[in-house]
Amino acid sequence: MRTDERLLQFFAKHEGEYLSGETLAQTLNISRAAVWKVIQKLIDQGHRIDSQHRVGYRYQAGQILSAPIITELAKSNWKIRVLDSVNSTNTYAKETLAHDDITEPTMIIADYQTDGRGRLGRTFIAPPETGLYISFALPLPIGAAVIPGLLTTGTAVAVSRAIQKTLGIQLDFKWVNDLLFKGRKVGGILTEAVMDFESQQVSALVVGIGLNLLRPENLTGALVNKIGGMVETLTVSRNIIAANVLDEFVTFYDAYTTGSFLPEYRERNIVIGQEVTIKYGRELLTGIAKDIGTEGQLLLDVGDKVVTVNSGEVTKVNLPPNIYCG
Repeated sequence: MRTDERLLQFFAKHEGEYLSGETLAQTLNISRAAVWKVIQKLIDQGHRIDSQHRVGYRYQAGQILSAPIITELAKSNWKIRVLDSVNSTNTYAKETLAHDDITEPTMIIADYQTDGRGRLGRTFIAPPETGLYISFALPLPIGAAVIPGLLTTGTAVAVSRAIQKTLGIQLDFKWVNDLLFKGRKVGGILTEAVMDFESQQVSALVVGIGLNLLRPENLTGALVNKIGGMVETLTVSRNIIAANVLDEFVTFYDAYTTGSFLPEYRERNIVIGQEVTIKYGRELLTGIAKDIGTEGQLLLDVGDKVVTVNSGEVTKVNLPPNIYCG
């Protein structure tokens, strides 16, 4: 680990405390002059570090994303990669998995995406310093069982738990992958598979999570009434939120196939009991959303039968207040 990364981890353990140059030098086993140079480098990168003569240096959490700090804050020991910018964290994850550059579960996080993607090829607006754009790259043994519906719905619950812990708000869900707050979409989940060319079986999974912590600016058209943010002012470090998302995801992923989280997903899913229209392949199905099945499917009452919808998109939901949700 580089010296600047070690210093950030040490600062994370002592956030808000003044630490003398001598203490930092002894901890890192470098000279005090070298400590000063590393601190100047971190300040140039945008980190907030105060200094007082004969007192020392004090690190204050800002909104600069840092793999060493997230690693220190998280309880989980998964690998973490932080990127300043990327076309899409999911695209990056799939490419690195395909080239065996990632061989163990890894969290990839970017400050912003230049070509963020949602379901069905839609653009996901991902400006800098306003959100979190995360992909979990998950290598699998060949032949491993995969239940996509549980992976997506369970990720929604894991993210909502992390947001509850860090921001103190409760998210709602719209089947299958939308995260809502106060009737507006504030996040989404995109689950994709990586195929092994020789065996033609799934060799890895990628779970992408896009979160609007703050509402993106310069929204146009229909997005003005559809897209929201979780808070008006972001007072919690994005590193803390990312560390909690990592911990909640790891805890959930270890046993996601049990579906133990489904009661929580059902309880806050806005479509259950409502009339909905679903784009299912090339079809449009309209009916009453009866329940969420044991593998994350939507059970849709179309009048003469109940249809099990494994994948699709709710294009319309008729809610009592007649307001847009997601």
